[in-house]
Amino acid sequence: MSKIIQFLIKNSTHILAAFFLFWAVWGLLNWQDLLLIQKLILGLFALLVGHEYEEGYKERFFGLMGSAVGIDPASRKPEGILHVSPDVYIAVMFTLALIFPNVLWLSFACFFLAFFEGFVHTMGIFLFRLKGVSPGWYTAVIMAVYSIWAVIQIGKNMEYSGITWLWAFLWFFATFLLMEMCEHRALGITTAEFIRRMKAFAKQRLISISPGTPLE
Repeated sequence: MSKIIQFLIKNSTHILAAFFLFWAVWGLLNWQDLLLIQKLILGLFALLVGHEYEEGYKERFFGLMGSAVGIDPASRKPEGILHVSPDVYIAVMFTLALIFPNVLWLSFACFFLAFFEGFVHTMGIFLFRLKGVSPGWYTAVIMAVYSIWAVIQIGKNMEYSGITWLWAFLWFFATFLLMEMCEHRALGITTAEFIRRMKAFAKQRLISISPGTPLE
């Protein structure tokens, strides 16, 4: 693998941040002409970039996931490979939402992502029995709250059919699953094996929970 490719992989989150800055500058220069949905998506994009940095700080999030499935993330090479799939996924999802603002389900799928992140990181506190919050929790919750507010604003100012949410969910589910499959491949296991190990981990945690059990 060439040094250029290794550099791009290692710095994928920084590249995502630079990509967001491009859109942010574009948004500021054209702010008066932007649709409400585009402004809201830019705000969520900013929060999600911050989330990627919080989640990736000292690789604590991948460390938790690795402990659940019995894989040391630090052993996966090249360095930074586990960040590539999420970063590319975010870049594509938000670019499509910004380029095609009238296709509302593309934007609504981004809100589904924010809701999902807030839910997953909150559940992670209980699943891993953490004393504090899970890595990425703060920005995940902020994103979820922001998305609720954004959806309310859209409901007040825009008209759309209820089927939009169905298309949004299907798009989110399909693309997120594809991203996760790429992530599992980077971990060196299949998606089916990842699910099997996570189910076994969750079952073990639930069985071990008893009144008065201290958090780890």
